Amino acid sequence: MKIEETPPIQPARQVGIEQSVPPADATGESRDQRRSNPEERETERELQDVAAVHGVDEDDLTPNIRDAMVGLIAEVATLREALEQNHNRLEYLTMLADQDPVSLVLNRRAFVRELSRALMIAQRRGTDSSLLFVKIENLKSINTEHGLAAGDAAIEHVAGIMQAQIPEGDVVGRVGGAVFGIILIGEQEAQTQERAETLAATVAERPLIWENAEVPLTLIWGTRYLHGDEDAGEAMNAADREMRTFSSDMASM
Repeated sequence: MKIEETPPIQPARQVGIEQSVPPADATGESRDQRRSNPEERETERELQDVAAVHGVDEDDLTPNIRDAMVGLIAEVATLREALEQNHNRLEYLTMLADQDPVSLVLNRRAFVRELSRALMIAQRRGTDSSLLFVKIENLKSINTEHGLAAGDAAIEHVAGIMQAQIPEGDVVGRVGGAVFGIILIGEQEAQTQERAETLAATVAERPLIWENAEVPLTLIWGTRYLHGDEDAGEAMNAADREMRTFSSDMASM
């Protein structure tokens, strides 16, 4: 008689004794371990946001899907950073295109653009604005006696005083050689004349220091009230004519 062997008795599984283990990703890290790192927590939040947008439950994210989404998030972050860098570079190049390299105020092209805008506003809204032309009258003699570097230093020195003296929101530019243009928004011609006199007095009180010596600076000026019925070129020519008349009057004294 053949005796059949009885299969060994399997131990009963104790329900509720074993602890569940959080699922691990491809690197072997659990979800809780990943969330212990600030960068990983941020990635987890982004994963949850992306999953929510696409209607995917977080528990349904397989390791492959999770890795693909993490890679996509990293790529988007890289593109955002590149976009920001390009934006900053564009702003920097725009500033360089508008800036006079010696005085660091607006160059002639940018100044004419701003003057055209001020004339348009004056015409549409009837606002009082004025144009002031200022020239370093003795710049030529400074270049001759002290050199071109001293002349550039004089231009930079006067430009700095102008920017400190002119109210915020007004425009300063170098329109050529020793001549600066200033757009004074909301000022009538009489006020502009007073401002020019104050600016000239300030420059006279603060001579350029060059090679341990004081180099006096003399300003002349011309003003033009912006009516709004002329273009930028006409307004600049009118201010320039008045400035030349001022220079002739000084020479005849």
